[in-house]
Amino acid sequence: MYQKIFIIDTFYAPFLENLYSNSFLAHLSFSKQHEAHFVNGFGTSNAYSRELLLLNVEAIEIVANSVLLQRAWAQEYQPELLDLPSETTQLFAILQAQICWWKPTVLYVQDINWLPAAFLQHVKPQVEMVVGQNACPLAPGLDLSPYDLLLTSLPHYVGKFRDQGVKAAYFPIGFDERLLQRHRTDAPRPHALTFVGGLGGYHSQGTQMLEAIARELPLQVWGYGGEQLPADSILRQRWRGEAWADNMYGLLASSQITLNRHINIAEGYANNMRLYEATGMGACLLTDAKVNLPCLFEPDQEVVTYETPEEAVSKLKQLLANPKAAAAIAARGQARTLGEHSYSQRMALLVDLLERHKPKAGTPLNRTPRRQEVLVACPANLHSRIPNALKHALEGQHDHYRFTLLSDGNSQDPGFQGQPRWCSPALNGNPQLAQCCLDATEPKQLLIVEERNNASQGPSWIAQLKQEAEQRQIVCNSINPSP
Repeated sequence: MYQKIFIIDTFYAPFLENLYSNSFLAHLSFSKQHEAHFVNGFGTSNAYSRELLLLNVEAIEIVANSVLLQRAWAQEYQPELLDLPSETTQLFAILQAQICWWKPTVLYVQDINWLPAAFLQHVKPQVEMVVGQNACPLAPGLDLSPYDLLLTSLPHYVGKFRDQGVKAAYFPIGFDERLLQRHRTDAPRPHALTFVGGLGGYHSQGTQMLEAIARELPLQVWGYGGEQLPADSILRQRWRGEAWADNMYGLLASSQITLNRHINIAEGYANNMRLYEATGMGACLLTDAKVNLPCLFEPDQEVVTYETPEEAVSKLKQLLANPKAAAAIAARGQARTLGEHSYSQRMALLVDLLERHKPKAGTPLNRTPRRQEVLVACPANLHSRIPNALKHALEGQHDHYRFTLLSDGNSQDPGFQGQPRWCSPALNGNPQLAQCCLDATEPKQLLIVEERNNASQGPSWIAQLKQEAEQRQIVCNSINPSP
C-alpha cells in the first residue's frame, strides 16, 4: 500500500434515527454497526474505500456524527472517552483517537461545514495532507485555512476557493455500480413520473418548477422537507414521505421518468448526485439545462433537458405519450453513467488529483496518469468550419487525450451533438463562464479556431480566454477554419 486515506463523512440525522430504530443494532460490535451504515447505499456509502482499495490505496470511511457508532468504537478501544462531559466533546475526542489509531497519510473531509477548523489544525500534524470535498452551501464565516486541497463538483466553486487562498480542483460526483446488484432495472416500472429529493429551503427555485409540473401532470413526490410545504401546495398533496438510501434507489428503479432540478447555489452548472443516481438506476431523467451538462450527458439523447417550466411540461407530455422513446433515452443515459461516471472512474481521478496536489515530500500514490485535456475554443459562426481532423477528435474517444469544446453557440444546435461541450451565448457578457471551463477541464493545450488574418476581429470572450490561458501558462495554438 501507498497512501492511507481516512474519510470523515456525516449522514443525515433522519437516516441515522431510522437506522437505529431497531434497537438491537446499538448492542452490536463497532465493526457490525459500521457495516450497517453502508449496506443500504446512503450517500456515497463506502464506495470510496472499496474502489480505492482496488487501486492499491487503503481507505476507510468513518461516519463521524453517528453517536452510537462512535461510542461503540470508544467502548472497544478507549472507554475512558465515554466519561467526557458532552456528546460533542465525545465525538471529537473519539474522532481524534481514531485518526491516531489508524495513522492515515491523507485526511479526507466529506462535510467541511461540520468539522471545525480548530479540530483540523489540531490533528493536521499527524497527516501529510488535509483534503475537503464540497457540493453544498457553505456555512457563513467558514475557515478553510486548514485545507491543503478542496475538491468540488461545482465548477464555479473552484475559483471561489482559490480566491480564498486554498488549492482547489473540480471533482464530479459519481454512481455506485453495486446498487445494481440489489435493484433490478430491467423490471416493470410502475411509477410513470416521479421526483425524489429535497423540497423548499435551498431548493426553493426548483420547488416552484415542481409545483408548475404537478399542476399539469400526475407527478408523485418523495423527499425531505415535504412537511414544511404550505398546506394548499399541490406538492404537499402529492408528497409520499421521505425516501432514503435503498428506498430511494428502489423508487428510481421503478420510475419510467424522474425529475431533477439543481440547488440554487449551482447557478448555471450541472453537478448533483441525482444526475447519476437516476440514470444509473435506468430511469429517463428530465433535468434542468446547464452549460456544462453536455460534458456529462448528451442532452435529449441520454437525458432530457428543460429551461423553463413550460418546456419541462411540454417535453414530459411527449415522453409520457411515447414510453418507448423515454425508455431508449433511459438506456443510453444508463450506459453513459456506467461507462464514464461510476466511482471506479472517479476514484482513479481522485488518486490523480491527490498525487498532483500533494506536498512534494508526501507519500507516493500508485496511479495511472490521466488523459491530457485539450480545450477547443470556437466561435459559433466558425463551428461548421472546424477542420475534419479536429471534429473527429471532439467526437471520438482517445487513450491519451480528451477534447472539450467551448463555444458561444446554442448547445441544442444539432451540429454540436456528440461533442463534449460548454456552450452558452452568454460567453461574451460573462467571462466567468470561460474561467470556470478552464477550472473544470484544466487543459494542457488550448486550440482556438480563428481566421488567420482576422483574429483581432474575433469575439471578446476569445481575447479574454487567451489572456487567462497565458496567465495559467496553458499552451495556446490557433487553428484555421476550413474554407
